[in-house]
Formats: sequence, structure tokens, C-alpha cells
Amino acid sequence: MKESERPYLVQNLADLPDGFQLPVAQGLPPDQAAQVILMIPHHTQTRTKRQRFVPPQVLVFTAQGVLHVQAGLSPGQPPTATYLRGADLLYAQHSLILLYGCLELAGEAQGHGVRIVVEYNTVGLELLLPALQQFLRLAYAPAPAAAPQDNQSQTLLQKLTAQSFKFESGLRFYALQPDEPLLGFVFQPRIVQRLWHLFNRGIAPAALLALTERTVILIEEERIKGASYGWLITFCPRRYLAGVETRPKRQWCEVSVRLTRNEATWEHRVMLDNEKAQAWEALWVNPNQ
Repeated sequence: MKESERPYLVQNLADLPDGFQLPVAQGLPPDQAAQVILMIPHHTQTRTKRQRFVPPQVLVFTAQGVLHVQAGLSPGQPPTATYLRGADLLYAQHSLILLYGCLELAGEAQGHGVRIVVEYNTVGLELLLPALQQFLRLAYAPAPAAAPQDNQSQTLLQKLTAQSFKFESGLRFYALQPDEPLLGFVFQPRIVQRLWHLFNRGIAPAALLALTERTVILIEEERIKGASYGWLITFCPRRYLAGVETRPKRQWCEVSVRLTRNEATWEHRVMLDNEKAQAWEALWVNPNQ
């Protein structure tokens, strides 16, 4: 990867490249100052067999939200600017697959649906992650009053390590907030179906469902066959949860997480075997058991 394609932090708006200073200044709310400015230069993505050009873009995090400005796809096309308050976030998805990163933030702004998609090289993840965690804290309901510290989260993470070190790492380092107690989890290994005692047919990727007092976290592999090298992490703020349902689907079960905020709705589904589905239902109904 070229050095010029690496994401980097910018100290002041005046240090942004030409073409970004004015859209950022106009896109920021009048009462919001930039706290973290992450510049993502133009680069090519090669997740598929074809290389694809990704235009330069910038994320500007404020005390209340984030501004995304992306250059036009063709010469002369003006940049697009989208501001989303953390409190208006409906869901977030973060794909981390080797060097490919994709952050999707969806919510509402001024009564309209808003969707921000940021593709970047994960060499810049350590620059993005602290600001993203702060943004997600704005999206979650206020934290409950501080409770006496216990070892529940560490005990649960150690239990998950015994089942999947990969998913434990994804949950601990990229999904949980530093001060967010873990109430429980259900880990589902990859679901396969044996055909004619000769072949395995992939049904669903490995997945993790984790529950905290403020969010439901879903972590999945991106493949149901072959090696998988990353995570697809979905954050569902509990303040906007409209329902969590388990539906039979052939010999397995489908867990549906539905989110609603005003006119915006969204649903995410995860496949579990019957035993894991029953464990998730028990955790959801009584997380303190």
C-alpha cells in the first residue's frame, strides 16, 4: 500500500486538502467544533477480483456527532456532506476484513433517513476506533448508575475464548465499550448441512450475539465456506429496539433484531441452531440469571 493512501489525522480544518475545507466548514453545525479529523485519501479497493476506485473523504467527529464529506466520483462533481448526531443513530455496522474496512452509520437527520458509508484501509483503524467509540456512546442510552465492579465481564470473555479466540478478540477489542459490562453472549459456530454423507453445504456463517445494558452486538464472519479473515460487527442501540424474535426456519432458527426510530426501521437476521436459539431467548428474557 502506498504511504499516500493511508488514513491520517488532521489537526485543524485549515490543514485539510483543497476542496474539503469549505464543505466541512459548511457541513458542521454552527455550535459544533471539530474534535477529531480523520482524512482518508483516495485509494483502490481489491476485495473483489476487480479494483475499484474510492474517492477521498474525511470524517469529522464533534462532541455530538460526525460529519462525513466525500469528494465527487467524477471531475466537476461536487462533494457530498452528511452530518449525523450520535443520538440519532439507528444502527452501525463495521466490517473489518484483513486490510478492508467499511463503516456504515444509519439514522435520521431533520426527519430524513441518513446513511454514511466509509471505506478505508484498516491500517487507519487505530486512528478511527477511539472516535468511533465516543460516537457510539452518544448513540446508546445513558449509562446506568455505576455499580460495584465485579468479574462478570472477564469471566464471560474467558468463557468465550474457550469457544472462539477469534470472536473473543473481535468483541473485546472492536465492539465492547471500555466501560461496558457484558451481560451474556451466545456463540454459534458455522452451520453446515451434510449431504449424502459426502458433502457439506454451508448454511450460515459463524456468529456471536452479545448483550449489554445499552446495546445488542452481533458479530459474524463474512463467509459460510472456506477461510474467513475478519468480522462483520453490528451495533444495535437498545434504546431503539422494537423487538427481538426467534422464528423457526427449517431445522434451524432465525433471530431477528428490529430497530425503529420515528419513521426509520431496520432489521438484521442471524441464523442459529435450536440449542443456541433457546440459549439466546433465555438470555434476552432474563439477562441477570
